[in-house]
Amino acid sequence: MKSLFAKNFFIYAMVIVLSFAILGSTFIYQVNHFAMEEKQSQLTETSARAVQTTATLYTSRRSTDWREEFTRIYLVSMRQLAADCDGVIFVGDAEGNLDFIATSVNCYTQENGVLPKLAVTSLEQNGSYMEHNNFYGFLSEDYYISGTLVESVPGTTDAMVFVAVPASSTTSLFRQLSTTFIFFTTVVLALTLVATVVVVRSTVRPLKQIADAARSFGRGDYTVRVPLPERQDELYDLAVSFNSMAASMENVEMTRRGLIASVSHDIRTPMTTIAGFVDGILDGTIKPDRQEHYLRIISDEVKRLARLANSMLTVSRLEAGGVQKKTVFDMSEMIRRIIISFEQRFTEKQIDVRLNIPERQDLSADHDSIFQAIYNLVDNAVKFVDRSGVIELTLAEKGGRIQFTISNTGGEIPADILPHVFERFYKGDASRNTSGKGSGLGLYIVKTVINQHGGDVSAASADNVTTFGFTLPADK
Repeated sequence: MKSLFAKNFFIYAMVIVLSFAILGSTFIYQVNHFAMEEKQSQLTETSARAVQTTATLYTSRRSTDWREEFTRIYLVSMRQLAADCDGVIFVGDAEGNLDFIATSVNCYTQENGVLPKLAVTSLEQNGSYMEHNNFYGFLSEDYYISGTLVESVPGTTDAMVFVAVPASSTTSLFRQLSTTFIFFTTVVLALTLVATVVVVRSTVRPLKQIADAARSFGRGDYTVRVPLPERQDELYDLAVSFNSMAASMENVEMTRRGLIASVSHDIRTPMTTIAGFVDGILDGTIKPDRQEHYLRIISDEVKRLARLANSMLTVSRLEAGGVQKKTVFDMSEMIRRIIISFEQRFTEKQIDVRLNIPERQDLSADHDSIFQAIYNLVDNAVKFVDRSGVIELTLAEKGGRIQFTISNTGGEIPADILPHVFERFYKGDASRNTSGKGSGLGLYIVKTVINQHGGDVSAASADNVTTFGFTLPADK
């Protein structure tokens, strides 16, 4: 039974069937028990009255006066008792000889009749008799039979009274109730099973849809989404979570494709340039007096490939390892060292560098990662600042957080591009990137490093000034 629907339906159906079976058995048992108690009560009451009446008769027989009158009254009384219980009453003497048989029609005097020997023996030995049979052939069907000794003086048996009440009424009631109960139970059970099918199907449907969507993902289709159930229950939450995961997977797939395309483009362009110039030098197309110029271009392209490889390795390390060992260092001194490393480029573009940083600002963080982040921001500013422009760096501690910003004059970043500048391999600011040699990983590295340290990054561009910044917790 591999189907989840079949398994759930089987389990629910078995629980329902067993529940009805237990309920039905309990109900029928209670009805039968109640009927038996009613019969027992009827037998006890009739037996008591019959014993009392019989004891009066046998006492009156000791006197010849009024014997016939007492006998006539007794016969009428016994017939009435038999009619009241709709049964048969057998009366015998102390030796088990049958004297009277009372029915709802009449009470008959018997001669030469004998009560069943087994019943008489059981009554004499136990002092009472209770059976469910045909009174050893005296009756045409099974009766509930109660036997009692008649003793005018304790220890002295005057007579025996056996009251038989038909079991057919109880059996008929039992069968009628059982038939009615089974009928309604079958109807309710059928309706319940139909409802179970609907409930189980509605429960399993979202899971099947999720399974189908997962198979689509396996085939490379990441656009499939699971319809949300109407009820906002656990399955609804599961569907929402699955769709969220699907959207993330689709974004990852789009990023992967973009990554492959970007890396392929960034690698193919310099490789084509290098191959073309090398072939030109080898086949003599490029004259010896121009070879040095083209070798420098080849060197620049090789360095560009190296920077791309290093950036990708840095991204891989950051995404895999997170924050490395934290140390306390002077962030102001780090900024000064980075500025010195860019001195040649500042001079070439005649950039005015302005530092608004404290003499010392301690920070507890991964030194190399923070260095890389600030270096990338400075490199980005130098790349896009206009000639003879201004780059301004600001560092301050406010409200328990360290704030760093770097701004540069030059062209603005369009508002629709600004939210994407920290994305991996994003190079949408082509209007500013005149060199076209960026890898699209610099700002992504900045965002990854800062986020891993519990900080936030920001970007703004207006009035020909572009500002990037980040904040970090100032814990020492």
